[in-house]
Amino acid sequence: MTSSSKAGNTQRRGDIRRERLKQATTQLLTESTFDSITYQDIAKRADLPLASCYHFYPNKLALVRSIADEMTSDYLASVFNLRLYQDSDTLGALLEQWVELGVEHHMKSVAELEIFFGPDIPMSVRNDSLEREKIIAVKLAELIDGRLGTVPLEDLSSVLYYAIELARTCLALNYQEHGKIMPEGIRRAKTAVVAYTLAHL
Repeated sequence: MTSSSKAGNTQRRGDIRRERLKQATTQLLTESTFDSITYQDIAKRADLPLASCYHFYPNKLALVRSIADEMTSDYLASVFNLRLYQDSDTLGALLEQWVELGVEHHMKSVAELEIFFGPDIPMSVRNDSLEREKIIAVKLAELIDGRLGTVPLEDLSSVLYYAIELARTCLALNYQEHGKIMPEGIRRAKTAVVAYTLAHL
C-alpha cells in the first residue's frame, strides 16, 4: 500500500468518526440539553474511545459549533431558493414567507432547535449565530433583489441583519417558554421582521 493510499484511508476513517460524533451529539440533543450532556456521553453514544474524540474536537463546544456550521449551510441551501417565493409579490409578503420557511426548516430537528434557540447554548455559539445572521442578511437582500428588484434602502442587508436578530429573539423566547415554537411565536417573528424593515423605507 502506498503512502498516499494510507493517507486516504486515514482521512476516510477520520471523516467517519467525525460523522459518528456529530450524529451522536444530535441524537443526545434530542433527549437532553447541552449543559447536561458530557463529552463522555457523546463518545459512548458514538462508540468511540474518549481519547480519540479529542483528536477530532477539543471539546463538546467545538463539536456543536461544527454541527451548527453544517446546519447553517443546509438552511441557506433550503430556504434561499427563489422558486419558493414566487407568490410573494411585496416586501412584507416575502419577509413573512422567509420566516415561515425558516421555522419549517429548523423544526425538522429538535437538535437544531436546541442549538439555535435553546437556553443553555454557550455565548460563543451565540456569537457565531450573530456572524451567521450577517450572512443570512446578505442572502436575504439578494433574494429580495432577485424577486422584487431594488428596494429603496441605502443598506438593505444592514437593516435585514437587525430584523433577523429580532425574529431570532422572538423565536428563541417562544421556544424557551414552550419547549417548541408555537404559532404565536411565528406571528411575533413575522410582525417584528416586517415592521422593522418597512419602518426604514
